[in-house]
Amino acid sequence: MIRRIAINIVLVCFSLALALMLLEVIIRVAGTVDADGQFSFLGYTLEPYVLPMNRLKEGIDAYLHNVDTATILYDKRTGWAYRPNSLRHQGTFTVNSSGIRSQHEYSKDPLPDTLRIAAFGDSFTAGDDVNDDQVWTNQLMLALQQQGMRAEVMNFGVGGYDMGQAFLRWQAIGQQLQPDIVIFGFQPENLDRNVNVFRILYIHGPSIPFSKPRFIVSEGNLELINAPALPPEQMVATFEAFASHPLAAYEDYYRSRDVVSKWWLSSRLGAFMYEVTKAQEGASEADYGLDSERGMLGKAIVGAFGADVVEHNAVFFVVHLPLPQHMAHIHNGGQSPYRHLLDHLRETYHYIAFDESLGPEYMDERYWGPTGHYGAEVEALLGQTVARAIASCIEERSCSPQRFDDPLQFAIDN
Repeated sequence: MIRRIAINIVLVCFSLALALMLLEVIIRVAGTVDADGQFSFLGYTLEPYVLPMNRLKEGIDAYLHNVDTATILYDKRTGWAYRPNSLRHQGTFTVNSSGIRSQHEYSKDPLPDTLRIAAFGDSFTAGDDVNDDQVWTNQLMLALQQQGMRAEVMNFGVGGYDMGQAFLRWQAIGQQLQPDIVIFGFQPENLDRNVNVFRILYIHGPSIPFSKPRFIVSEGNLELINAPALPPEQMVATFEAFASHPLAAYEDYYRSRDVVSKWWLSSRLGAFMYEVTKAQEGASEADYGLDSERGMLGKAIVGAFGADVVEHNAVFFVVHLPLPQHMAHIHNGGQSPYRHLLDHLRETYHYIAFDESLGPEYMDERYWGPTGHYGAEVEALLGQTVARAIASCIEERSCSPQRFDDPLQFAIDN
């Protein structure tokens, strides 16, 4: 009896080992390796990660070769910005002479009878999947006009930006246009971008081949590194000696790109199961709580942004722009890993919870654009939601634009 049990145990162990070996072989054979030697399987990029030297060189070469026509340009202050007087996305996305999304030009001095609003953020603020008329900032302007307010809305959003870049863009070009209200579009993925320096390490695929300034919290204060941002001509040399470069210590997405970070990840099967498990677990409160680097940095950047806006005599709003996967998680009964930061934003600033306007029906793919941004109907709903919040705030006198003694000064029927 004991011998039979022992034999069965040995057979089970042998069968399991054989199955694992077979899976290991299948993954190694069916996986793909890019020009840099990075291994991927079923859409998962597996450790050990490698520096994407070839991808970087191709991106830099393409940019330098086409710099006269590129619609995204290197910008020493923010890392990158839109080319002034350009058209993007097959002509549906207009950039004016100030480098902001608009079919119109804006004078430095706002009109005396018109409320001037400026929005800052990433591609969810810029509105990548809709045309100029459909973008939420235009819909906000129309909604305010329908509520009897003469208003103009300027869209400073730029694709790929983190929270710090939005703040720097405000400082670089937003302040001089003297808005009465500033809206920061908080898209929670920006918390991950905040701890990234080189965009190409954040995205495993085609990406902006530039670096960006990055804020850190040092002794309780914000400090800016990589400012001005490394120019494109220096990027390849930087990556060739990346391990010893000072910026490597501040690049969160360089954790294991030289060696395998855990011994068992030398197995392709082990690395695959590790990535699948991470994807299923998703983000946690430990990663984004106010005691984490991401949480502390996000709180500090918004704090500095808001204080600077108020110092320039404008009213500061924060609007939460949720991702579809975030909304799906919440509607399935989950709890937001960003909830502590969202609670802080709600308690501290004029806060607009757009996620509360998006019911489960908006999880249908028809409401989202081809690149995962809001579709036209959601953009219109966002514009209306923000308009209601601003109108209510002004009517209740809890946020009075300092340029006007009375809201009637920008009333359409005045």
